[in-house]
Amino acid sequence: MIIALALSLSLMLADAPPADTGEGEPLPPGAPTDSYQLSAWCYGALDEYLAIYDKVKPDLRDIDHMFGTQVVEDEPYQSDMAAARVELKMIGDSVTEAEKASPRPISEDGVAALKQGRAIWSVAEAKTRRELARAWMLWALPDRCDSNAKELTQRSLLFGRALNYNTAPAQTPAPPAQPSPAPAADSAPPPAAAEPNAQASPTTDSNVPADAAMNSAAPSPAPAPSPPATTDPAVPPYPTATPSPQP
Repeated sequence: MIIALALSLSLMLADAPPADTGEGEPLPPGAPTDSYQLSAWCYGALDEYLAIYDKVKPDLRDIDHMFGTQVVEDEPYQSDMAAARVELKMIGDSVTEAEKASPRPISEDGVAALKQGRAIWSVAEAKTRRELARAWMLWALPDRCDSNAKELTQRSLLFGRALNYNTAPAQTPAPPAQPSPAPAADSAPPPAAAEPNAQASPTTDSNVPADAAMNSAAPSPAPAPSPPATTDPAVPPYPTATPSPQP
């Protein structure tokens, strides 16, 4: 947290754009002094400059033919336009990074500054197209736009990393793994051992005990033969006993 506060203080102290050394194209009166708003202002001014190019291109050709030029290109000021588009992207990136790193919303201030930058062309655009073309040819982006955008990007990236570091949620250590509970002892008694089957006789049904099978297989004694009944009517119907010998 201390690092974030220190960087926040340094960013606030560095909100002023780099000091004007008097070299190159100066900022016009009324340009923002805040670093972020100045980048937005420069973006608006340069973006409008590129938009005007298509309007004044025919007049640029006529002016070059009238006064002559040593630069031969398929389109007038073609290389200058390519360099301006690269610089526009660099300035736009600085605005985006500053908005991402800011702890409070600042985009509304940026939009207002961007519109202010576009508005510097309002006077020239109200004139004839030839006069607009002459104003376009004489205009140059202030040098502080480039240096301010580069420094703003560096500060924003540094401050953004610090904010992300200090606002990241603390990693909660995972709780120690709990040992798995031991399986509960089985309260059911073990199954009783099956009683051995009665020995089966090899000659009887296996489902019948051997002693029963043997008893059922043994032959019953044959009944004693009855004496033949006589058919003679004079003989009574009873057996004739064999007389015992006399002593």
